[in-house]
Amino acid sequence: MNFRLLSALIVLLVAFSLCAACTGSGEPTGPSQTQTPAVTATPAPTTSVSPVSLTPGPTQTAPPGKEVEFQLTGGYPSRITNDLYVGFRGGKGQDFVTSINVRVTKSTGEVITETLRPVVGDAGELIIHNAKGENRVEITVALVTGGSYKVTDEIVKVP
Repeated sequence: MNFRLLSALIVLLVAFSLCAACTGSGEPTGPSQTQTPAVTATPAPTTSVSPVSLTPGPTQTAPPGKEVEFQLTGGYPSRITNDLYVGFRGGKGQDFVTSINVRVTKSTGEVITETLRPVVGDAGELIIHNAKGENRVEITVALVTGGSYKVTDEIVKVP
């Protein structure tokens, strides 16, 4: 009885290994060395497009258990110098964060790009001076799992 079961198992294993080994077509993939790609020129658009935008775009939600929080405050720490404060506040996913990229588009059109450390406190803070008016703040978080998520894209008013 065991001999029949063992022989049936061996036949199944041989069949599976033959099927798994015969999946390729034998031809190389990708373009060959002798082919050159055709390049076609496209005319440049005639309308001027502003490189900066103060309109917030869509954001992404970090995976469950990897959420992080930020504090965005206009007029802090000083209303005199019209400061904009961006601070990392931690969260469930703070141990999974490898980098934090902050992009601030001031109401004047000036773009400031900074990288924050994923540490709660002074190392995870950014203060933008002379940011009076409406400023667009975009925050992208990179995780150890390899994903990158735009978690914040909003307008912050500085008095």
